Amino acid sequence: TRASAFLHQDYETQWCWWEALELARRLVLTGAVTAIIPEERAFLRLVLATLISTMHTCGIAVVRPFKRVEDDVLAVATSLMTLLIFLTANWIFIFDGIEDYYYDVNTER
Repeated sequence: TRASAFLHQDYETQWCWWEALELARRLVLTGAVTAIIPEERAFLRLVLATLISTMHTCGIAVVRPFKRVEDDVLAVATSLMTLLIFLTANWIFIFDGIEDYYYDVNTER
């Protein structure tokens, strides 16, 4: 209908449901991951978010759901940036853990 056209008018006809998938991805990344996985397992949260972002980036790159090429390129670029942010957070978490481990080992001596 015309009332919901803004949700699907920019997508190819066979990918008109892509906006719903996009909204579900955002909901999972911002709410479900933090609600389901406890704070003590923060690294698992990051790994799950990284996997979801990786699948999303690959999906957009392969499917190219938008009518305009510029929108496809922009969607891939923003998805890659989100993926890089999660990868950076993973690296920071890992290196911070390594630093804490070596600090604890050196202070015990």
